[in-house]
Parts: sequence; C-alpha cells; structure tokens
Amino acid sequence: MKNKLNITIVGLGLIGGSLAAALKNAYGTKVSIVGIDNNARVLKQAAKSGFFSEVALLKKSKMITNSRVVFVAAGIDSTPFLFEELGKIDFVKKIIITDVGSVKAKVFKQALKKLPIAFDFVGGHPIAGTEKTGFQNLVPDLFQGRPVFISGTRASKESVSFIKKIWKSLGSLVYSVTPEEHDKIFAYLSHMPHVLAFGLNSLTKKNLPHSKIVKYGGTSYKDYSRISESSEDLWSEIFLSNRKNLIKGIKDFRKYLDKLENLLKDNTKDKIQKHLKS
Repeated sequence: MKNKLNITIVGLGLIGGSLAAALKNAYGTKVSIVGIDNNARVLKQAAKSGFFSEVALLKKSKMITNSRVVFVAAGIDSTPFLFEELGKIDFVKKIIITDVGSVKAKVFKQALKKLPIAFDFVGGHPIAGTEKTGFQNLVPDLFQGRPVFISGTRASKESVSFIKKIWKSLGSLVYSVTPEEHDKIFAYLSHMPHVLAFGLNSLTKKNLPHSKIVKYGGTSYKDYSRISESSEDLWSEIFLSNRKNLIKGIKDFRKYLDKLENLLKDNTKDKIQKHLKS
C-alpha cells in the first residue's frame, strides 16, 4: 500500500457504500479502501463491488493498521463503541478519525471521551442521502455538489485540511461550523422536516384508505411520504441525539398550529394570509 491513500470505512450502509464508490471514482488506483461491517451479508456484497482491498469485521481486519483516515459511517448510537474499539488499534501512521453523523455535539463529546489524545478527530456531516438504506442502494455520485460540514475538531490544521481536501475531491462543498451551531441549523433544515413528514404520513394513513392514497396522491403527498419512508431506527437515534433543539422546534410549531387553528375557527382570510406569510 506504499504511496497509496489508505482509507478505512466503518459501516457499509448507504453512506459508507456511496463513500467507497465515490473515493474509487475520484482516486482510482491511488486509493486503497478497507471496508468494515458487522453484517456478513453486507460484507459479501461489498467484496463483490470491487471497491475494497479488504472487507472484514473490525477485529478481524489485517489492513486497518495501515490507514491514514478512518471514516465512521455507522449509526450515532454505535459510534461511541466504535471510537473505543478504534482507540485500541496501533495504527502505523498518524491517524485521522472522522465521521458522517447527522448530529455533531454528541458525537464530538464522545470522540473527546473515547479516542486517545494521540488520534486526530475531525467531525463531518455530508448533507446527502436518500430514503433508502443499505449498501445495495449506494449512489456513486451522492456527494457531488452537496454540502459537507466540518464540525467538532481535535486535530492539527493539516489533518483538518486533509479531510476537507478529500471531500472536495468528491465534488462536495465544504463548510465549517461549531457542533452547537450545526445541531441548531439542522434541527430546522432536516430534523423538523422529518418529524413533520413522519407525522403527516401517519395522519394520512389513519384517515384515508390505501386505495385512495395510491389513486389520488399528488406531488405534495409524494414529497413528504418519500421522506417518511426513511429508516425509523436511524431517525429515532437522530431525534434523541438532538432532542433539545428538536423539542424547541416542536414547541414553536405547536404554537404556529394553535394560532392557525384559531384563525380557521374565526374564518378570517386576511389574518390567515398574514399568519401564513409570517
């Protein structure tokens, strides 16, 4: 692996698989990728893809020690355990651990707690994905033209720049914010929209038969129902990890709905217009 960029991806779901494909497209033979997952079926799929120099369970990998960068692309609840396990590995070179988690304050806190001080950590969050999950649904150009946030770092400037360079090579637009600011931003730009989509689809299914939904559902329904098809397991983790910001958002929206309900009862169009504009 001499003169190659040695990268390990831990977690071979949609994001991890798409990351492997994107790295191969960008770097070709100049990158060597190790794929780590705890699911035997996923490892078989990954082995057939041709993206990886090795696929293995974390504790069975023989090549991970050569890594320059490790991307943690597993669920938020699994991340602290993975940080702890990675911290036990005697890497040959100075290692950079980074992640792709949708919540940054919690992940950064766990990185500081679980990773050895000698390890550089660079928190990351690509704003990319689909409602689908799993390696089989990877999208090779998933990160092209998409924002990536660098948020929460305990690392040298060189390591931070190196991670930014990798994301830029995949066609991403890179921004830097604090973990707290990141989580506030995405409570409103991502997490609240998912709350509303899950709720609207649940409400629709309770009040309309499936036959009418299929027959009459237009663009609006398809937009929010697509979002609501996202993994409940993944999004329950995200909601809980950003619960403080999300609770505030839900309270704010409840006030908005209460006021709209009262205006509807009053049957006053101009006031409803003003409320909708506000």
